[in-house]
Amino acid sequence: MRQFSFGGLTLVGYYGYDNLGDDLLLLSSLSLIEEIEFEGPIYLPASPSINHIAHRFPSKLDVRIIKRFSIRELQTSIKNSILTVFGGGNLLQDQTSWRSFLYYYEIAKYTLKKDKPLLFLSQGFGPLSKTANRKALNKLLSDPLTYGVMRDAVSYKHFASISNKAILGTDYGPYYLRKKRIIPEKRETIDGLAVIVLKNGTSVDDVLHSLRLNNLSQVCAVGFHNHHDEQKRSELESKARSNGFKVRKPPENLEGMIEVFNNAELIITERLHGVILAISLGVPFVWKKNTKLDRFVRSLDKNCNLYFEESCESLSLSINSSLKKPVNLKEDYWSRLENTVNESKELLKKLLARR
Repeated sequence: MRQFSFGGLTLVGYYGYDNLGDDLLLLSSLSLIEEIEFEGPIYLPASPSINHIAHRFPSKLDVRIIKRFSIRELQTSIKNSILTVFGGGNLLQDQTSWRSFLYYYEIAKYTLKKDKPLLFLSQGFGPLSKTANRKALNKLLSDPLTYGVMRDAVSYKHFASISNKAILGTDYGPYYLRKKRIIPEKRETIDGLAVIVLKNGTSVDDVLHSLRLNNLSQVCAVGFHNHHDEQKRSELESKARSNGFKVRKPPENLEGMIEVFNNAELIITERLHGVILAISLGVPFVWKKNTKLDRFVRSLDKNCNLYFEESCESLSLSINSSLKKPVNLKEDYWSRLENTVNESKELLKKLLARR
């Protein structure tokens, strides 16, 4: 039987699914906890594949992996923790599925039921399509033990309209990269290289045609996670080769992945952390119009319109605009990240002292 020690911290997220964005959020969350010199156990609900990045966990921390879907272990960890931390992401949303919302909502509700603080770090809320789910979220946010540092302005404004315990921040996923000096000191661009981060909503033919129109001749297709991403990556690589593009295989380690992003002339992404990596590295980018991505970019620059919709023409025009007049949000982003990290650490220290 697993030993649970009182005085711990339960860290919750979409962890252990080989998703680059969520892996970075986890590693950055653990970095913050290490920096405040927390010495208790950290209970981490995660799938077994979390072991792929466990070697990157801070050696000073007592991280204890628990079964992600074990109600008994989740409840025991919360009861034996000082607080529960939601460490990055848009966890409370029902766009993926109603079950996803319910999973995180029940963890949050149980935390508050046990009179433990609930802390949202680097979090966004929604999209929420069901009225019942919106009401459930608002009930969580109105609890006096709920605190948060939001990663987009829309989520912050909603939280702040309900509670005075909301702070506006940004996504701190790349913090780990900077701390470990994985981010290159300067840009080293490879001529004609486009890094493509697709899910399953964009035509590969449209992507390749748009790249050719904008004189981009090399592609590196990156799948952040899951079967759909890999299917799309394989399709893009196959069609790119048959159309005369040079195809670069995506790196298998984190350092290599950041290097290829840094080498790109352009990043085309349907995933939020494709946008965040582009901004943090200062690489021109375009994104597939999507509520979550729109909110994040507009939180940094409300006038940035480098998104594309369901047509080759829209994608081609966005690429052309991004390459000719790059939007440089790097300095502002890192400044906000530094503030977010400081605010997050102060909140952590304050709530952990509550014991």
